[in-house]
Amino acid sequence: MHPAAILRRAVDLIFPLRCAGCGAFDTPLCAHCEASLTPAVGPGRCANCTARWSGPEFCPRCYNWNELAGARALYEHEGAARALVHRLKYQRYRALAPLLAQRLAPAAANLPVDGWVAVPLHPSRQRHRGFNQAELLLRLAALPPAPVTLHRTRNTGSQIGRTAAQRAASLAGAFTVQGPPLENLSIGILDDVITSGATIRECARVLLHHGAREVWALAVTRASLELTSQNTVGPPPPSTPTTP
Repeated sequence: MHPAAILRRAVDLIFPLRCAGCGAFDTPLCAHCEASLTPAVGPGRCANCTARWSGPEFCPRCYNWNELAGARALYEHEGAARALVHRLKYQRYRALAPLLAQRLAPAAANLPVDGWVAVPLHPSRQRHRGFNQAELLLRLAALPPAPVTLHRTRNTGSQIGRTAAQRAASLAGAFTVQGPPLENLSIGILDDVITSGATIRECARVLLHHGAREVWALAVTRASLELTSQNTVGPPPPSTPTTP
C-alpha cells in the first residue's frame, strides 16, 4: 500500500468520519442536519445576491455590488451549513470538501461563466492553514479554469466583526490578476462563504480591469447580514439582472 494511503487509513482510524453539524459517526453530514439546511435559492431570496429578502428586486445589502453580474450560494450561513464551512476552513476537515464540491458543480453549471477562479488566501495564511479551501473546492468540483489566477498581495487579516465599509476599505487593492487579458470572457469566482460581499467585489473589480466582460460569484453559504446602515451602502441598482 502507498505510504499516503497508509497515512489516510491511520487518520481515519484515529479520527473517524463524523457529521460536521452534530457529530454523528460515519458521515460528514447526517440526514437530520441535511434536512436542516436552508437553501439560498427560490422565494424569499434576493434575486441578485441570494440573501434573505421578501421585497421587490434587490435587497439593500447589495445596492453597491456594481462589479458583479450576480452572486449565488447553496445555503444560508446558519446552523449545520455554517458548521460545514467552519469545519472545512478552520478545523481542516477535508472530508467535507468532496461533498461540498459535488453540490457546487451543478450550481456553477447554471451560471453563464467561461472559466472559474478561486478567492485566494495570502501566502502566510495559506501556509498556516495548509490549504486554500476555495481552491480545493474548485479543483474537486472540476469547474473549467479561467486562463488567469487571482493573488492576494496584502494580508488583510480576519474580516469577522468589521462593518461592510471597513471590510471594503481593508480589501481595496489587496488582489492582483496574473495571466493573459481575459478578452471579454465571463468569469466566475468561487469562495466558501459570502458575507458583506467585499471580498468578491474587490476580486471582480480587478478581473473586470483585466478584460472580463462580467463576473459572477458562487459560494457554499450566504450570510444574510442584518439590514443596517453599517452593511448597506448607496442607492439601489437600476434593474434586476436576468436570472441564468
